[in-house]
Amino acid sequence: MRTYLSFILLLIYLVPSFSQDLQVTAESGGTITGMVYDQQTQSPLSLVDVYLDSIFIGAITGRDGRFILRYIPDGTYTLVVERLGYKPYREENVRVVSGRLISRKIGLQPTEISGEEVLVTAARKEQTAQMAPASVVILRATDLESRPIHTFDQVVEAIPGVSIFRSAGTSVQSLSIRGSSDVAGGGVGNRVLLLVDGRPALTSDAGGAYWSLIPTNFIERVEVVKGAFSSLYGSTAMGGVINVITRRPSYQSLTHISMKYGFYEKAPPDIRYTEKLPLQRQIEASYSGANGRLSYLFNLSNKQSDGHAENTAYNFWDIFTKIMYDLQSNRNLEVTIGGGIAKNDFPHSWLNSAQPLRVRRKYTDDRQEKRQFNFDIHYWAVPSTRSKYSSRFYYYKNAARSYFNENDPNLELPGNEPLGSKTIIDGQKFGNITQVDWLLNSRNYLISGMDIQIDHVNSSPDSVVYGNQQINNLAFYLQDELTLSPSLVATLGIRYDSNHLVGGKTLQQLSPKVAMVYRPRKNIAFRLLYGQAFRAPTIAERFFKRELSGGVLFKPNPDLDAEKMDYSLESGVRWQLNQFVNVDLALFRYHYKDLIYWVDIAKEEQVNFPYFQVRNLNRALMQGAELSLQFSWKQFIRASANYTYLDARDLSPNREDDLLAYRPEHSFFFHVFFNWRRLHLNLDGRYRSKIKEVFLYPLQKPEAFWVLNGKVRYQLNTNFELSVSAQNILNTQYEELARYRMPGRNWMFGISANF
Repeated sequence: MRTYLSFILLLIYLVPSFSQDLQVTAESGGTITGMVYDQQTQSPLSLVDVYLDSIFIGAITGRDGRFILRYIPDGTYTLVVERLGYKPYREENVRVVSGRLISRKIGLQPTEISGEEVLVTAARKEQTAQMAPASVVILRATDLESRPIHTFDQVVEAIPGVSIFRSAGTSVQSLSIRGSSDVAGGGVGNRVLLLVDGRPALTSDAGGAYWSLIPTNFIERVEVVKGAFSSLYGSTAMGGVINVITRRPSYQSLTHISMKYGFYEKAPPDIRYTEKLPLQRQIEASYSGANGRLSYLFNLSNKQSDGHAENTAYNFWDIFTKIMYDLQSNRNLEVTIGGGIAKNDFPHSWLNSAQPLRVRRKYTDDRQEKRQFNFDIHYWAVPSTRSKYSSRFYYYKNAARSYFNENDPNLELPGNEPLGSKTIIDGQKFGNITQVDWLLNSRNYLISGMDIQIDHVNSSPDSVVYGNQQINNLAFYLQDELTLSPSLVATLGIRYDSNHLVGGKTLQQLSPKVAMVYRPRKNIAFRLLYGQAFRAPTIAERFFKRELSGGVLFKPNPDLDAEKMDYSLESGVRWQLNQFVNVDLALFRYHYKDLIYWVDIAKEEQVNFPYFQVRNLNRALMQGAELSLQFSWKQFIRASANYTYLDARDLSPNREDDLLAYRPEHSFFFHVFFNWRRLHLNLDGRYRSKIKEVFLYPLQKPEAFWVLNGKVRYQLNTNFELSVSAQNILNTQYEELARYRMPGRNWMFGISANF
């Protein structure tokens, strides 16, 4: 650890001197200074090129969006401001006089062409979506505002190619991209990496994510990259990466308040669990501003729900603070502090198919409490146009308590004995990601970095959960983006991971990647991606003994190996047919080895009750195709549609059939947004085909379903807006997981203010 920290400090000292821009160094001259910001979000923009087009004087904005051009000879110039994903800004006839300071605040307008949108997740550097080597989806804050979204799990359910499995309205058991993840309690078996501002946001025990607890109004955009990305992000990124980019402080004081109130419609009388009208409430407030070199953003939110079914009520509180300080030109320090308290009923499977909204009597007093704290400090520097440096330290602390049998302290009800009265899981995650970017020449853009992560879990009782365990992971990665010609770009990358279970096995893995993007014309780009990936088993998979929501027994397996993806292949094309229509077609094929999977061992253990163990299977194959269409007409209409076909096969020996569990063969999603003056209308729809294979409850496999959601917004004036949202407009009765009925039609009425 001491050697690692010393190396980071050495990089901080050396990187600013790696290369310097050529510049005019006259003793006198004029100066242009200012800040560049996003016109829509009012947030500062970093990495913006600011220059005078007739002489070699320019600068790049820092995280706070500020720039300064010095030593400008007297004269009249054109000021140019350019950034990927934004319309260029040009100001002609800027008169510069020695000794005078010219100040500008420049707002850039995001481009309306989806292929020119900018993302950072696919290559750990900024690039347009058109040049990304994999299938990508970008959801901006304006997209989220237009959709009927109240919690973050509703954000990810609207992402094409994503399958989400919930045991209640917000209790996400699994999230899968193109069939990547298995379905297990608490996110066990998760193969989709959740990042918040580039740092892992996963629980220390199960490797799952608190998908529902990210405040939606704190999001600037969501970037989704599909396919194997262990070459950059290591374990868990086998199926893809979801990176939540949070808002930055605005350059001027801005207060936002949003209040929503709604209800679930009563269920049909024959399955109704209560005569009361279940309510849901939400309030979010944020304040942003700046004072000299310091800018800040505070966000507070609360979400409450009585629940659509028995044991589905929740109450979430979240607070986030982001502080940015401009140390000097193009060198910034950013601190993020957040935390939350979640209290909810413990979700359990239904009483029976005739009463899907009720649970067994012994479960009605079960509940959960989760407390989470995170701290992140990020140093970021652009010492020259050819180098960039960043180092991010982060810390998470999670405390989860599950309470059982509070109304039966003597454990008199049948079935209450195994769980006892309480489980305790305390997790801590410490990590650092340090990265250096070098533009070596016009052909080579090199990225190198280190990634360290420590997960420690202390839990009890040992008869149910994991005890005291720790996993240390150290990784190094390297990537070179080669511009072979103006129309052909290749990416070569590799990452080495060493994953050590304290007191147990050490797993080592190399994850390579090769990608090509060929863009013969501006409106079309062909891509090809080959990679290998891995996922180290989590503490939960190695040691958990009982599945809490159903009480299924497990035999621990601390000798689990890492599962590997022998190869990940994707080929595709992005084509802008005209100014209205964009098409994206992808073909994918993923081959797994030693896939971590639940195995029924009741027969081999000679027991007459359900008994499972997490084991490595030999092989599995997931392949398919994905087609996405996007349509836009001026500012009035935006529409998109996506279809995903998935063929998921178990290729291991001694299998009962060829199907992998919880992989829908067909899924479809569409989105339509209409804007007319002050009125905004939105309609979302998603379809998922029948689940053909499950782990448990084979007689209650989830059937196919259609779900439609809608939202209407009306802008009263520049400060106030009214909205009405409807989830599950068709009132479809459906399950994402066997024996867990999802909410029927429900409504939310809102008002928001900005001032």
